[in-house]
Amino acid sequence: MAKKVIILTGPGGAGKTTIAKLLVRNHEFVLLDGDKEDAEFFPEGKHWLPENLAKLHKSHNKIFKKAKEKFNRGKSVVVDYIIFGHYLEFIAKFKKEFGDNLVIKVLLPSETECIRRDKTRKCWTIGINRIQAVRKEFVDMKDELGEENFIDTSNQTIEETLRKIMN
Repeated sequence: MAKKVIILTGPGGAGKTTIAKLLVRNHEFVLLDGDKEDAEFFPEGKHWLPENLAKLHKSHNKIFKKAKEKFNRGKSVVVDYIIFGHYLEFIAKFKKEFGDNLVIKVLLPSETECIRRDKTRKCWTIGINRIQAVRKEFVDMKDELGEENFIDTSNQTIEETLRKIMN
């Protein structure tokens, strides 16, 4: 398999981390957890606030640089990250660098399913208001990112979602 960079994005509770871990375990990808990487800049969260724009750019640059380093060492990389604001700018930077080796998948279950999953998570939760806001931001980008890059994971098994990403 040719090496790839896969960006898995979408609102909290979409299944990004679950799928990313399967890519690592079953397909020899290296995980780049965007949430862990941006914790340096956002220990309290609040990525989306306008006053945090400069920190958000620094965070995005850090994630990009790490993905590039791993890829240049011959690794396939999965970036698990909500992205938070400036989505298209973040993705454009990756497209320019990785070209045909880049796969973008927005995991976008129904709002009801996102909220249900968020409430049952053992790790951090994002909350209803942020899920609704982030989910709307992704829906609004469907035309620009291409409908084929969106996967409704509401009623899919993990294996079905993984197949859609790998095809």
